[in-house]
Formats: sequence, C-alpha cells, structure tokens
Amino acid sequence: MKLRELQNLDQNIIKMLADHKGIDKAIKGEVLAQSLNIDLRTIQSRISSLQKKRCAIGTIDGLGYFIPTDEAERTAGITKKEEMGFSIHDAVSGYSRADLEWLDKMID
Repeated sequence: MKLRELQNLDQNIIKMLADHKGIDKAIKGEVLAQSLNIDLRTIQSRISSLQKKRCAIGTIDGLGYFIPTDEAERTAGITKKEEMGFSIHDAVSGYSRADLEWLDKMID
C-alpha cells in the first residue's frame, strides 16, 4: 500500500505521525485532532482503520499516538489494545448472559 492510495485524511494523519517516531515523541489524540481540524473520535476511528491496514501506530494512555521504533514499543502499544479487547470481551459476555429482568431483581 502506498500513501497516495489512502484517503486524504489518512494521508495527513500518517504525515503528522511521521514526526512522532518513538514513545518519547507521542502526540496526544486531542492535539492531533486539533491540528487536523477534526474531532477526537474521528482520529480514533481513522487510526484504528490504519492499524487494520498494517500501519504500526501505537497508543499509550496518557501519552498519545506514536510510531514504534522497536519491538518493545510495538509491544507496549499491542498490550494496550489487548487490554481493551479483554475488557470489551468481558463486557459483552456479561451483557449477553444477563437476565433481562436483572434491574427489577436488583432493586427488590
């Protein structure tokens, strides 16, 4: 995949992240969104889409987005995604097994 094959917004995100190689140069999502004149949810969605296209874009709570420069940084970003996945799985599992009368039973 080449940069020119991506949507303009995705191209701009990658161009901005090119200046943020390494965890120590991470950019907060809010700053990235403001720089591109879009909202944070759009940044999050577009970066998720880019990750699915095999773009190694890491994220760490409190630090922001970065391009990993070694396996340790890649692993740090992967760990964050895995933790989110486990949390989502647990929530879906609890939700799907919940009795639809749970609220009435809980309040009684």
